[in-house]
Amino acid sequence: MENSSVVPDAGLVQNARTQGCIETVVTAPTHGLQGLQVLSEFVTEDEELMLIQELDARQWAGKGIDPNPEMKRRHQHYGGVFSYRLRKVVGEMEELPSMFGFLTKRLLDNKIYSKRPNSIIVNEYEAGQGIMPHVDAPKLFGPTITALSLLSDCVMTFQHTKDPRLVYRILLPRRSLMVMNESCRYDYKHSISKDLIEQVDGKFL
Repeated sequence: MENSSVVPDAGLVQNARTQGCIETVVTAPTHGLQGLQVLSEFVTEDEELMLIQELDARQWAGKGIDPNPEMKRRHQHYGGVFSYRLRKVVGEMEELPSMFGFLTKRLLDNKIYSKRPNSIIVNEYEAGQGIMPHVDAPKLFGPTITALSLLSDCVMTFQHTKDPRLVYRILLPRRSLMVMNESCRYDYKHSISKDLIEQVDGKFL
């Protein structure tokens, strides 16, 4: 599995401490993308391993398996099941599994959310897979979107919905948490390239 995302101010570089984890660096660097934060090492190596083992012990959907069998990538939905075909949550909302308890607590402790998240989507991206440019449905997913990168680094591209010349390519390091708010959340489409090799700041990934 290349990358899993759990479905995170203004261009400053500063030190920050993530409660309950190791010291992190806010790397929403001098790109000027309002509302974007990237918190490095948001989970430890042991926590990453635990999450991967727990997830791989559960049923993956996609690739012909319900729900969303039409999807070409594997995924797991917790709290509620989002139908990509119908563009809405289907079925009843359920409690999040206990394996996410430490993660939701850390999100609250660091004031990333004001109340406990009720939905988590886990996506698996293999080499050569990507995400088409999109804005997450505002009415369904709220004002704050977070994404936790596991098992590998990832490069995410942000492009303004009204001015396509405004493009930012942001490195999301392994075990980092991306937080999207404000303009970054609503005014930019985000995507992941299908390219097998990415280059950021002159370095190949």
